[in-house]
Amino acid sequence: MNMLDKFVNNLEEIIIYIMMAYMTIMNFLNVLARYVFSASFSFTEELTVTVFVWVTMMGIALGFKRNVHLGMSFVVDHCHGKTKALLILFSGLCSLAFTAILLIYGTQMVQDQMTMGSTTPVLGMPQYVQGLAMPVCAVFIAYHVIGITYKLMKDALNEEKTDGGAAL
Repeated sequence: MNMLDKFVNNLEEIIIYIMMAYMTIMNFLNVLARYVFSASFSFTEELTVTVFVWVTMMGIALGFKRNVHLGMSFVVDHCHGKTKALLILFSGLCSLAFTAILLIYGTQMVQDQMTMGSTTPVLGMPQYVQGLAMPVCAVFIAYHVIGITYKLMKDALNEEKTDGGAAL
């Protein structure tokens, strides 16, 4: 694993851990304040929703990194060698196409939010802080799609070499 991989992998996980800890602590304190003092922190809901959007998008990237997303693998699992590698490549290209859509339309959405000056109702925080999760995490997703597609294709081609290309 090279330095860039280690940095990206650790960065994503650290960000997710910090954000999940924030959401847990703030929601606990808000519930506690509501029941003990009969008053809640109005800002926590806005920040928690924003953090939740970021955690969700970062989680998608992490899912690609770990190759744990659900997929229709019945056909791929019954293929070997070059055929399997081609199907994996096709799947990777489809994932990259979807990621490109996230990046393009996410960037457009953020630009629109900046142009309109959209803010959140309670804190007046710029709405694009939440919207940035889509294009920023699309870059992480694309990075992992390329990495996992390469690894799976390499494994499929090595599988063909080790078993002599014979079907199991």
